[in-house]
Amino acid sequence: MATSQQSLAMTATQTLPTMVYQKLKDAILNGVFSPGQMLRQDEVATKLGVSRSPLREALPRLEADGIVVLHPRRGYAVAMLDPKQITEVFDLRCLLETELAKRSIKNRTEADIANIYAIVAEMKKEAEGENVDDLSHWFNLNMQFHRALLIPADCPHHLRALQHSRTLIESYIRTEVRLTGDLQEAQEEHNLLAQAFVLGNIENFISITRQHSAHTRDRLLSRLPAN
Repeated sequence: MATSQQSLAMTATQTLPTMVYQKLKDAILNGVFSPGQMLRQDEVATKLGVSRSPLREALPRLEADGIVVLHPRRGYAVAMLDPKQITEVFDLRCLLETELAKRSIKNRTEADIANIYAIVAEMKKEAEGENVDDLSHWFNLNMQFHRALLIPADCPHHLRALQHSRTLIESYIRTEVRLTGDLQEAQEEHNLLAQAFVLGNIENFISITRQHSAHTRDRLLSRLPAN
């Protein structure tokens, strides 16, 4: 019995920092904490309803992800990217996505196609909804959609690098959409991506993948405040 209790306690100890890491990551991506904002640990812990100990463990992980930065003698802050950095990240994203798209569409299965149908249909319903204040579900579906399009490529290292690049800019993308409240252009591009994937049109799929990345970059850059 004691061994079982010790095992449960160990599991809780191991998973709590990960849970807090994910909770803070989601909060940053969803705009609870803004780019450049200092993350005062007492305030963050209170806002998220967590204790400071796992929060201290989560912050270095988020720094490794590039989501937060550590300022000496000041503490952690949400990372900010300038236009040059954003352009570089999108260039990397485009390179990875187009290579993965080429491999993915050749390997897709009927199950992959059914999954894309289901996700894009749910995204369409969310995009047409009247509540533009809570877009978290659409954003999460958006990440699922892009991953589902590319995971058949079976290139885990490419996907890991792509996930890192997406994480760096995700909070900016979400901020841009919240500012405009307009999902229609992005949703139409998702529909085109899904159609090309389902039909197996390799050249069209790669071309739309490249265009979608460029359009997302341009919308984001156009919304950055002028220096």
